Amino acid sequence: MDALIVEYDRDGDESRLVEAERMVRGFLAAEPERVDWLLALSTVLLRRGRLAGDDTFLESAAALAERADALTERDGNTDVRPLMLAQLAWVATARYEVGHRPADITAAVRYAAAALAAVEAGAEKGEPDAMQGEVLVRCITAYQMSFQRFGRLVEIDTAVRLARRLGRSSDPEFVSTARNFLAACLGLRYARTGDRADVDEAIAHCRTGLAGLPRRHVDRMPLQSALAFALMQRWMRTDGATEDLLDAVRISRALVADLPRGESARAQLLANHAALLFVQALEGRSPRHLEEAVRRAREAVASQGEGASQASHLANLANVLLAQARLGSDPDGVRTAVDIGKQALAHLSPGNPDRARALNILGSALRIRYLIDRDPADLDAAVGMWRSAAGSPVGPIEIRMTAARKWAETAAEEGDGALALEAHTVAVELLPLLAWRGLDRGVQEKRLATASGLAGEAAAWAIASGRPERAVELLEQGRQVLWSQAVQTRSDLSALAAVAPRLAAELDEVRRELDGAEIADISVHAGGLPAFSTGDTGRRRRLVERWDQLLSDVRRKQGFEGFLSPAAFDVLRHAGAGGAVVLVSTSRYRSDALIVTAGEVHHVPLPWLAHDAAQKRAAALLAAQHEVESGGGAVAGAALRQTLVAVQRWLWDTVGEPVCTALDGLFPQVERHRVWWCPAGPLTMLPLHAAGRFGARPRSSVAARCVSSYTPSLSALLRARVAVSGPPRAFAVGVAALPGQAALPSVSEELRAVSSHVPGLRILSGRGATVAAVLAALDEHGWAHFACHGTQDFERPSAGALRLVDGRLSVLDLAGRSGAAGDLAYLSACRTAAGGRDLPDEAIHLTAALQLAGFRHVIGSQWAVSDRVAAQVAGDVYASLTAGGALDASGAALALDRAIDRVRTERPDRPDLWAALIHTGP
Repeated sequence: MDALIVEYDRDGDESRLVEAERMVRGFLAAEPERVDWLLALSTVLLRRGRLAGDDTFLESAAALAERADALTERDGNTDVRPLMLAQLAWVATARYEVGHRPADITAAVRYAAAALAAVEAGAEKGEPDAMQGEVLVRCITAYQMSFQRFGRLVEIDTAVRLARRLGRSSDPEFVSTARNFLAACLGLRYARTGDRADVDEAIAHCRTGLAGLPRRHVDRMPLQSALAFALMQRWMRTDGATEDLLDAVRISRALVADLPRGESARAQLLANHAALLFVQALEGRSPRHLEEAVRRAREAVASQGEGASQASHLANLANVLLAQARLGSDPDGVRTAVDIGKQALAHLSPGNPDRARALNILGSALRIRYLIDRDPADLDAAVGMWRSAAGSPVGPIEIRMTAARKWAETAAEEGDGALALEAHTVAVELLPLLAWRGLDRGVQEKRLATASGLAGEAAAWAIASGRPERAVELLEQGRQVLWSQAVQTRSDLSALAAVAPRLAAELDEVRRELDGAEIADISVHAGGLPAFSTGDTGRRRRLVERWDQLLSDVRRKQGFEGFLSPAAFDVLRHAGAGGAVVLVSTSRYRSDALIVTAGEVHHVPLPWLAHDAAQKRAAALLAAQHEVESGGGAVAGAALRQTLVAVQRWLWDTVGEPVCTALDGLFPQVERHRVWWCPAGPLTMLPLHAAGRFGARPRSSVAARCVSSYTPSLSALLRARVAVSGPPRAFAVGVAALPGQAALPSVSEELRAVSSHVPGLRILSGRGATVAAVLAALDEHGWAHFACHGTQDFERPSAGALRLVDGRLSVLDLAGRSGAAGDLAYLSACRTAAGGRDLPDEAIHLTAALQLAGFRHVIGSQWAVSDRVAAQVAGDVYASLTAGGALDASGAALALDRAIDRVRTERPDRPDLWAALIHTGP
């Protein structure tokens, strides 16, 4: 019988299964209570059911497995009970594959967990584990399939762990099977998390396994399939090494060429090959590859029976037909794609994760048909498809975000403001899922970069709809997504504890473990760049999933529906107390300023502020700074000054003057307004506080009309307004010289100046300025001053750091600090308030990290500062802050304003000297 099953696995000939079934039934007729024959017949029927897509076979397989389990329990055969439970898991998995009922895969995982627990219990009793390999094979399948259905990373982590355990078997067959599982599971996990180590390991397992197998070996097919999938995933999610894509297509083509006609996986492998050809066709705009993709997609449909799998293949076919029709400008092809897309959707239930993709594809096809036929019903239907796809709780987040963005763009193109606002709102609400906290930090940043500018677009449509308060909420929610996640787990739980103390206690425990796990996961690569290690990311993901579940439980309680949700305008409006918060956003649709005062918001249109122009100005300023820092000398310095002066004048004309005029109208009795700038998009890279036409008519600058500070968000400003208790203690860090870095000769002078004004100042310098010493000092002092080099990586802003004697003190190091709150952190270092080029709305820099870490006031720099000027300004600032005989940070903004004004008065033509330093805080 075993030989027949092996031959079936090799050639897919169903007659071999029929013969195996006949043989086993004969054995059972003679020994009806023999457990191994019951199990064997269950396995044969399971294979027949999967091949035919017939649940009748699977019902019989389940009944046989249940009977075998009952017999083992009756007879006390605890050593074989794990295999019986694992068989039940395997049958339930097969039933899910055929019927796609969530209850089946849930049952499969339940049986698998019980089987594994029985294995562990047997091991503790010293029972033999001869069948452990068979148990693991069945359990891995259940966990892998459950992950594909529900997307819970804990389950694919479990599948990977079990596959590694299976690979330690002494049986070569199980070692080979483990390699297949590992390749597939690692590839699936990479597709979700983007962890490069996973896909590289998957590819290595595949190549190693294939190298040791003969051409017709039964294990070649799953390894080839996994290899093609992994190569395509690596190509899509990295910089795109073309050889990966070409290699994937070559391997897939060879695989489908050798497929037996009766192979049970034939339809899926053909569909995979069609998808690869589709990607290759789009990459090279190749009609020839599209034709081949269409042919293979049609074969996949023809090879698959009715059901959810057939629907997935129909959706693939609709997608490639649509691309072919668009490339060839073929209206009939578009109509065919619509018809096939509708067929696909008809077979997919709302709980199926593939439904979101089918909805997205059909929405695109209907939209194109609308552009051809101009039938409003098609447009309405397309919007309905995208709305449903974006709202699918089980759909892949990338698909949901794509649907929301298509919906938003279509509504904007049609000029439907209400619909555009609805769609953009949905897209903004998806951002935390796109950058889910359980992912690697680099993956989070990369995903958010794909949605850069979304907050500004959403705000534009809210303003166009006459809803400025909603615009404020969307700007708040759509920016600082990563910082908001960290703030969420540091929030006060006292209100919840009063109502649900056990739930609050569990939340508190999980968040403490989560913070600890994230700090532990930060490692330093050979170049000194911080990243999450892969050592315990599984534990961190499990904690995040548990945190998400607990939040969901809390929000089901009456009165806690909005628990730890984004703040509403009624809360945010208080950020403008004592002045005005000025949110400035740009988009391809419009640009505006929103002035939030204590209680209301005022809209200021900015018609001369173009989004493209802002991007170009920001890029030019960054380029000029880079030339100076790269040793460009006097020529580069002069170019930077010219660029800055041009930027200042442009900012005044487009933003500064209209905002100041509006402020004069709101506060006519105020000579200099107290302003907190809160820019979005490319404006985060530009010095709004320094906007002006200096030397022209009086008061033609922001500096003449405002005392300026910055805030990355209204929520951050509200948190910073909470006073710090206890007597202030101060320390300073000074690093004047480091190998490979320009010397900072004024550091000693700066430390003397600070020390002369701050009694009891503790100084860490020379060999004492270590990362560990500084982190410890941050926990013990409410004031911190840094005089050292700062660096920022505009492509990986989380790598921004202060350079200390033994290494880097990074953005993530500081943000992960959980010590007592502080009053003032003064960063007399370069680029400490400059965020990432591709993630301007996230404010990922040292200044924001220190504010998140608890410092109310932070002074930092938007670009490189002169060593001499930095020392002078620092001395003047501390002289002001200690004028009353004690440390008082409440006047930090005004103190910096006065210190900068002294430099500006002396050298108004040198904004490169005085415009870099900024204040963040209340």
